[in-house]
Amino acid sequence: MQVLSTYLLESPDLSSTQLAARLAAVRVAISTWLSDKGATDADARSGSFESLTQDGNGSFTREEYVVPVGTLQDVRLEEFTRSGQIFTTRLAAVSLSGRLRVYCTLTVVNAASVVAPLPIDPRCPAIIRALLAQSADWSLSGTPIAEAKPQILTGKVGGRTLADEIRLLDRSLPIIAVSEIEGEQLWPKLADNLAFDLAALAKVVTIDDEATWELSDQVGKLHSCYRGAVRLYWPPRKRADGTTHFNSTVWTASVLVSSDKDGKGVSRFRSTLRHLLMSTAALSITPPHAIREIQDAVVRRQIEDLEARSTPDSEELAIARLYIKENQDLKTRLEQLQDDLARTAARASAAEHALSQLKAPDLIEEEESASEASPSEPAPGDVCFYKKIHSKSAYDVFVQVDDCGHTSWQGSAKADKARKGLERLTSRSDWKSLQHCGTCTGGGMWKVRW
Repeated sequence: MQVLSTYLLESPDLSSTQLAARLAAVRVAISTWLSDKGATDADARSGSFESLTQDGNGSFTREEYVVPVGTLQDVRLEEFTRSGQIFTTRLAAVSLSGRLRVYCTLTVVNAASVVAPLPIDPRCPAIIRALLAQSADWSLSGTPIAEAKPQILTGKVGGRTLADEIRLLDRSLPIIAVSEIEGEQLWPKLADNLAFDLAALAKVVTIDDEATWELSDQVGKLHSCYRGAVRLYWPPRKRADGTTHFNSTVWTASVLVSSDKDGKGVSRFRSTLRHLLMSTAALSITPPHAIREIQDAVVRRQIEDLEARSTPDSEELAIARLYIKENQDLKTRLEQLQDDLARTAARASAAEHALSQLKAPDLIEEEESASEASPSEPAPGDVCFYKKIHSKSAYDVFVQVDDCGHTSWQGSAKADKARKGLERLTSRSDWKSLQHCGTCTGGGMWKVRW
């Protein structure tokens, strides 16, 4: 079994009336979620169905435990795919001490014992987005979790706002900044798609040109984000000397567009970020202690019920106590093993990121400064390649990219908008030849010989 991701939503302190209303709303959301999956009686304690969202069938179980200290709803959804995999979503909603917590895990396993990698592309469970849309005050360790939509930050105020959030020491969620190029995102609705994919795992923001320059002034060139780049800011930590340190990872427009030779670059990029954030969450988010408290209270109540029906020293009561204790110990051990498995499954991704941070800071700054800088001044005889990513009324918007590898270059005598766009990007028009690739799709690839 591989744990793909974990999620935790925490409410603020609530009155008993508010808590009961929130828990009832969660019940409704769970029933709607199961119905959308294909369940005909989503309120039943268990059921099976032909999945409406996968290529196989599914089953579910629902349990609710009510004890004097609180309530626990435990839902398990299994979806069996024709490719031979079993996806399991486990959700526990627990109300205790005036707060509501929702803990969710997403796991996958091969239905047969086969030593082979699992071809998976995990997605955020729809129930998580439904709960985020239901209430606006969820948080994770004090950091607010917004609805699965990007925040729009503009101007100098927006840049300063983002910089302040990046440097917050008590921030527990990553921030993903999507910058604009000529007023457009690199791919249409990129920020909306990332916010949808990474609900409850990261905050996604968009920043315009003015905000990007203010952000650079605030956090420095090393952590800047502009001209269509996307940057991931991990939660910061405090150094021994009291200064704030945070890691960030950037994907520049040139790198993203250079790898998009088949028009599927945005899908690959979304998948990359999903894998990265989900595996990190599986490593770092653990079950809330409130779940164990409710489970222990349920066990104590079961023993008390047995004691009320039996004589104190009866053999049946002793056996029942032993059975309940062993059963609870096995459940605890199973949860510990599942937690260990989650950490092991996520360790590779975490180690890969850690290794990337071992580069010398000056080397990282040199690499990133070069990758985000404006296109270098071409020398006579140079051959450069440019990819069209947007079109304005008077000119096309380009980024400099790597060679596409095709050989079907064609002359372009009437490409006025392309010529104006290249002049705008390079501040030059003295090229020797300008050719268009007849094979590339998704905009246009241009070869310029200087």
